[in-house]
Amino acid sequence: MSFPIKQQKNSINEGEIFTNSTVVNVATYDLLPTDYLLRVTYTSTGAVTSLTLPTAQVVAGRKIIVKDSGGLAGTNNITIDTEGDETIDGAATLVINTNYSSKTIYCNGTNWEVLWVMILLQIYMYQHQ
Repeated sequence: MSFPIKQQKNSINEGEIFTNSTVVNVATYDLLPTDYLLRVTYTSTGAVTSLTLPTAQVVAGRKIIVKDSGGLAGTNNITIDTEGDETIDGAATLVINTNYSSKTIYCNGTNWEVLWVMILLQIYMYQHQ
């Protein structure tokens, strides 16, 4: 089953899932309030892509998906970090280092949590409506 991705706010409309998708093709990127799906395509050899979650973005219930769309995270890791004292599953950073993999993170209002099965659960729930 495929899900159409469109550059719109998060909503469900007549069986389609609309997701705000942002292509990240630079070495450093600060999360914007409108970001939901970050598709990292930065492919500079030996470079790390660094994504920063600003303190102002710490809002309970916020969910972010980071995807290695360029397929080079094994060589050029994608590092997700916070701007302040917030943590990601108790750590200062989260690293994506497997080609084409993704991570879903959720804000509990104070810190960020990695949701390992969230995408599979969403697909399952969608298919069993």
